[in-house]
Amino acid sequence: MGYIAAPHKTVTATATSSAPTTVTSVTTTTLTTTVSTTALTSSAPFSVGAAGTLKFSFTQLLNMLKSYDPWINEGQPLFKGSGEIAQDETVNKQFSAVASADTSTIPSVLFPAGLAKYEIAFGITQMVIIVDLETSAGKEVYALWKQTQAETPLSAQWNQTWKEIFKIIALNPGTVVGVSNPFTDPSGYQAQCVLKLAGLAFFNNASYLWSAVYSHPSKYIMRNTEIDLLTLMTANNSVQFILSAYTSNAMPQTKSYQQQGFNITYITLPPFINLGNLSYVNFYHKVNVTWTELGTTKTFTCDPVVYTITIPTAAPNQQAAIDFLLLLFSPAGQQVLESYGIQPIVPGVVYGNYSAVPYPLRPFVVPLSNVSYLSSIFP
Repeated sequence: MGYIAAPHKTVTATATSSAPTTVTSVTTTTLTTTVSTTALTSSAPFSVGAAGTLKFSFTQLLNMLKSYDPWINEGQPLFKGSGEIAQDETVNKQFSAVASADTSTIPSVLFPAGLAKYEIAFGITQMVIIVDLETSAGKEVYALWKQTQAETPLSAQWNQTWKEIFKIIALNPGTVVGVSNPFTDPSGYQAQCVLKLAGLAFFNNASYLWSAVYSHPSKYIMRNTEIDLLTLMTANNSVQFILSAYTSNAMPQTKSYQQQGFNITYITLPPFINLGNLSYVNFYHKVNVTWTELGTTKTFTCDPVVYTITIPTAAPNQQAAIDFLLLLFSPAGQQVLESYGIQPIVPGVVYGNYSAVPYPLRPFVVPLSNVSYLSSIFP
């Protein structure tokens, strides 16, 4: 197989509804009026627990919310692996909003515990690979990637160049990759999905690249969240490539490290392996990931990297959470997401109990039944 053709059915990252749906915009004026009239309804702390890759975009949104409503008692946000955040909420019940980097964590952890009744898909990002340009392997991969940018996509030469890239990353015994733990961070299993999809697309064997890395413990270093992996790369060059990375964190993090004098960057991946294009959902689903740790085995579906959010049933400050989501769906909030490589899903798509979604948010979301073509990316 020389290349993977796009499926006949094409969808975009913007959710649309077959049923009539009125979606309005939240202007800054509207948002300011909303929070100013509701700010004093609760003095409880408003804390957000979110996937680590949302740290940059959500920090900016939280700062904006505080400027609109200085009376909100803003607690300390927590940005870690999605699984860690969800487990933390089951124990401490401290978050007024919980956001995940996949569609399965909130339903699998918070729904059964009675701590959430729905999740809203609000954005999609894509997998990338962070590269250490201080290493010979990193320099070679980056040069080859630059070459692909000048080649015709899906041509024989383009395919061959991508094969060379993945050979260096996965097959070269001298390279080490950084990955996240699939049990604590969705990017952990999503990185494995990328290797399997690349193996299928470029080598006709979904296990080829995956086995070359994950069957040899010396080939990878695993941490609970992808944020920890950059420390390994910049501290002692112990990893040349970070596979557990999204545009939403690679973009701001590599820029920050470059400003500090570190020579790191990231490369983008073809859409049929980057988990960031809804047109390729059917191809993504050709592979899955099974991971065993400490006697526990889980199988993960290779879905697009979709960000979801919910207001837990035990939210200490539900009104502030509603205001935060109103800001998230406002034009200003959408611009923030886009600036960090997150394509907004508008209207947001609700999985679970649509009737549990607070009324002020209803104009900006639709139930999954209205966008049935997306049903396969939810549990």
